[in-house]
Parts: sequence; structure tokens; C-alpha cells
Amino acid sequence: MKLWHWLAVGVGAYLAFTLSSFPAATAYAWLAPASMKLVGIEGTFWSGRAAGGAVADLALHDVRWQVRPWQLLLGRVAADLSAQLDDGFVRAQVKASRGRVRLSDVRASTSLHTLRNLLPLAGMRGGANLTLSALDLDLAKGWPTRVLGDLKLAQLETPPLIPGGPRGKLVPLGDYVVRFVDGPAGINATFNDAGGPLEVSGTLALDSARAYTLDGLIKPRADAAEELVAGLKAMTADPDAEGRHRLRLTGTL
Repeated sequence: MKLWHWLAVGVGAYLAFTLSSFPAATAYAWLAPASMKLVGIEGTFWSGRAAGGAVADLALHDVRWQVRPWQLLLGRVAADLSAQLDDGFVRAQVKASRGRVRLSDVRASTSLHTLRNLLPLAGMRGGANLTLSALDLDLAKGWPTRVLGDLKLAQLETPPLIPGGPRGKLVPLGDYVVRFVDGPAGINATFNDAGGPLEVSGTLALDSARAYTLDGLIKPRADAAEELVAGLKAMTADPDAEGRHRLRLTGTL
């Protein structure tokens, strides 16, 4: 048993020594998934950077990584990653093995404008701050299988909700918190307002086929803009006894 123990340590040390000088550009050419594009790669597999690139349709700048060597003995790659966005940043701890990637301690801050190519935002504006304890990805499907943590949306604004509204004008929506929780298969979340013209609460479910169901209750506050109240009435049924409008949306991303 001791022999195998020392053999494993020796193999690990050899791998660590080899990878400490293995060119990052070569490792990228061999190992990077098709959805990741990097340019200006410098350093080694162990510790390096890229001047820029993209994951899916999200542009990245000044990408940096630091690999954790002893995770290789467990058959997986683990690293600390960071990158700048067009308007913000993202940082995470990453573990990858057998077609799956797990991110933890995720911190990101950006604008909705930066995310316009990833999400159906329909001209909305505002800020997004993400704090996740877990984000699991299936590389074959290119889709998350589990998300835990909070997304905070600040100073949201939307184009008029009904045709014929003032062109170029954005209607304030306020601030919101989306909390991703464990639940049935797929991604599950609750959401509520954190101040603003609308009192909001509801749930969101997103399955592996990218089909979503949003179910919420919305009540305008006294200071809600007239355009917002009119749009809400046009999009929903009559309010209940407490003045709350039911909004249920389904579709596919």
C-alpha cells in the first residue's frame, strides 16, 4: 500500500513539473471546448492569461487562470479563473471532469446590455450582480444543470409594454432579487422586488430543453408610471381582491 502511495505522489510530482512549463497555447489547442475562443494566450497550463476571447456570445478580456495541481490526482482539472467583461467582471473557482464543469464561489457584475446576446432582454437596461455557490454545466449540452445563489438586478428599465408608447423612452421597473434554489430537475428560482414601482413575487423554472415557466404576482405601487400600469393591464387578467395581477409566461430560450 505504501508503495502505491509513493508511486501516486511521484506521478503527481512528475505531472506538476511537466505542466509547470507546458505552454498554455498548446494546452488550449488540445483541451478547450468549441464554445470557448481565446486569443493572445501567454504563460503555461499552470498559470497564464489570454488578452481576450469569448464563451458562447459573451466577450471576455484579460482572462487569467491559476491551476490547482493536486486535483489532477483525482482525475480533474481545478483552477481559479477571472476575466473582465465589456462592462464588469467575473471570477470563479472551476472544476472540470468527464464532460462536466462545476463553478463555485462565482462573483460577477455587469450590465444587461453586456448580456444582450445571451438573454432575451428585449431592450431592457439595468445592472446585474451575481453571487453563486454552485453552477454545474453539461458541456455536451452547453447548458447548466444546477444553479444555487442570488442574482440582483438594479435600476431596471424597459421599453413601453404596449404598442404606441413613446419611442425611445424607457420605463423604470425598480430593483429585484432572483434566488436560485434546489428543486425539480432543471433550474429553479424564486424572485421578488427589492423596491420600486411594482410589488412582485413569483417563481421561475427552466428545464434541460431550455423551456421556461415564469409565474408571478404583480401589484403596482402608488408611484408606478402610467405607462407601466397600462402595460400591466394589457398583459394580464383582471387583478385579484388584493390588487395583484397574475403573470404567467412560457417559452423556450
